[in-house]
Amino acid sequence: EEPAELEGYGPIDPETARRLAGTATSFLRVLTHPHTGIVLDVSSTPFRVPAALKKYLRLRDGTCRFPGCNRSAGHSDLDHTIDKQFGGPTTATNLHSLSPAHHNLKHFSDWKATADPDGTVHWTSPAGKHYATDPATRIRPHLQQTETPPPAPSPPDEPLSDPWNTTWNTDGTNPQPF
Repeated sequence: EEPAELEGYGPIDPETARRLAGTATSFLRVLTHPHTGIVLDVSSTPFRVPAALKKYLRLRDGTCRFPGCNRSAGHSDLDHTIDKQFGGPTTATNLHSLSPAHHNLKHFSDWKATADPDGTVHWTSPAGKHYATDPATRIRPHLQQTETPPPAPSPPDEPLSDPWNTTWNTDGTNPQPF
């Protein structure tokens, strides 16, 4: 709720700062003392979401992930479920699309979000109600070169009979041919 400083321009109001931050392509973290304003630390590299990850998230999410919102992911912000400042990684499992309004709502109200590895986002309202939003498409992210893919399932010991000529038992035993 405090005014911000825009480099090369000067002070700007909080609403303008939030709007600009929501559309920024990168950030440079500057840590200042809360009382004196003296700069204590500046991050060595700007924070930027890789282009390939942005494309993946737009495809996975499809729209804003807030319950009931249908704003296109392409016109939404990317938000860390666990904030970057609190150690949240910039990964597909920790990022999701939020419209600018819902991005602000998440950060400036008591709405809480958690995410599952499959892309489902679980929301808890200030009143304690729970909602879940599913991704538009469930696709696996591309594995990093250091990661190994999961092993392929092993083939069955014996071939299955023709399913059109098989009776399936509900008691857990094997299918029986007619």
